[in-house]
Amino acid sequence: MPKKFNSVQIRVRSICRREFARDVYRPGVISLSRIVWGSLGAGIALAIIGMLSKVTGIGVLFPPLAATCFINSSCVYLRVARPKPVIVGHFVSAMGGLAGVWTGELLAGGTDLVIPLKLSLALLCAALLMQVFDADHPPAAATAVIPAILPLPMPAQLFPAYMAWGATIAVLFALVWNRVWFEFPAKDDDHCVKYAGLYMEKPQVWGMSLCMVSMVLMSCQQVAPVFYPIGLWGMILGVLLLGMHHFVVALVTPKTENH
Repeated sequence: MPKKFNSVQIRVRSICRREFARDVYRPGVISLSRIVWGSLGAGIALAIIGMLSKVTGIGVLFPPLAATCFINSSCVYLRVARPKPVIVGHFVSAMGGLAGVWTGELLAGGTDLVIPLKLSLALLCAALLMQVFDADHPPAAATAVIPAILPLPMPAQLFPAYMAWGATIAVLFALVWNRVWFEFPAKDDDHCVKYAGLYMEKPQVWGMSLCMVSMVLMSCQQVAPVFYPIGLWGMILGVLLLGMHHFVVALVTPKTENH
């Protein structure tokens, strides 16, 4: 029998499908399944991103993507682990980070306040954009603030697309890894109907699919450079489809249905 100590439950059971259910595969429950499968998945996912980054020459920021890999393997039932917040969150946070760094430099460049101002403005812009685009993803906050204190491993104009590239790999891995034991993305109150076998809205599935195809095309830049720009623009279009569809739905839905 599982034992509960205050707010923490300890489950000493072998790895089985029951141990991946929503009520036990979550923070607050220490289980063999989560320790083994969740930790292994996080490590493998980041290793894949790192190796592909090295091979393809597409630079990314690893600390925020490491946090994403952990969430996608160990906290999978949270809304922030769904494909849309992961991909769009890193993309718009990169944009917000660049905007915050530029504004901070403009307002306080050359003073002792420039770094704190860059950090705060980068996070402010990222938080604003993540909420507007319904892409709340805590690890993406680090995507925004790192440019305020460290040099980027890519040209600034490519920063959003490259982070979306890394986030897409994390999502693709999570889809394969997690679905060994359970449905991912998980069913929730806002995603109760399947499309293409996934608990996602149709525009989200198409947007995610476009991001995945674009990720592959971008990864070909060393062996087939002609595909790289196609993938780059495709990634941007995929993120737009993922991040903008709720605005379109709001515009076409009769006002009486919104109340």
